[in-house]
Amino acid sequence: MEDRRLETHPDLMNPNWREHAERDTWLGAENDLKKRRRRGFRVAGGPVLVLALIALVTTAVVVHRVQGRGVNDVTDFGQPPKAAPLSGGIDLNRPFDGTPAATWADGVVGIAAAPPQAVGDFTAQEVDVAYRTVREAIAAARLGSRALQDHDGSELLAMLTPNERVRLEPTLKSALTVEKGKYLTLIGPNRLLQVRPRMTGSLTAKPGDKGELIVHASYATAYAFDALPSEARSPADIVPFLRDEQDYVIRKAPPFANADAGLSFGEGAGYHSNMACDAIKTGILAPQYADKSKPVDGAIVVDEVDTYDPTKPLPSTGNCG
Repeated sequence: MEDRRLETHPDLMNPNWREHAERDTWLGAENDLKKRRRRGFRVAGGPVLVLALIALVTTAVVVHRVQGRGVNDVTDFGQPPKAAPLSGGIDLNRPFDGTPAATWADGVVGIAAAPPQAVGDFTAQEVDVAYRTVREAIAAARLGSRALQDHDGSELLAMLTPNERVRLEPTLKSALTVEKGKYLTLIGPNRLLQVRPRMTGSLTAKPGDKGELIVHASYATAYAFDALPSEARSPADIVPFLRDEQDYVIRKAPPFANADAGLSFGEGAGYHSNMACDAIKTGILAPQYADKSKPVDGAIVVDEVDTYDPTKPLPSTGNCG
């Protein structure tokens, strides 16, 4: 009852009185500080009773900790939520910090190409169109929401020649398989953070047969997954990487038939790192912490950084044993 009477005291409820009280309190503290200094004492600081009392009865502080959300979550006003840092230097607002992808660009912008020039039977303008087509195919396979969220390969299929669609439709429209995961990035129950995957790499062009252009894409992609504090101990636990060395074949009609004119897949190979081995064996990409068959590995090993560099040879062995 005593505290309640103090809260409703008329002087405390009077804003003019509070203003004078605050000013007088600070003046009194300043005078007291001067006296102490003259006596040779150093004051580090102390409570100011009246101000503390006013703050206590007139203010309230609310602390709210928000975790990162997945790509399918609804965010107020279209803005991503602020995520509190996890342990081990993980910040869900800056998930790529502390990984090789820290300086990479968002999306296919990170895949560079030299200024287009004529190659074989293709003009510089046609080579430029080929580069843009390949970037679009990479985006559909590695960044497209249909593939990532719905495991639907129709966006990529629509970009291919009629005969190539016939060849790949059973794979790209099938249920989850390892073969399907070679063409598309497929995400399972672990949610991606609301940040764009990052990429680095390059495109180069060379002539094939008559009327044929081969565009080689050498690139790496990094994905950032949401996590609870108990699940991840370092950035490596939430950021898996894909390396791709893929040829794309562009053909003209004539000399090729109309059903073969356009974009097709050539030779290719890939490599995954910092992912869950249990999931990747089913065609799903998941973060390292989701792997229940082995403990979390922790920080990235410096000697392995070259495995994320598209200018280096593709590793010959995987990291799932």
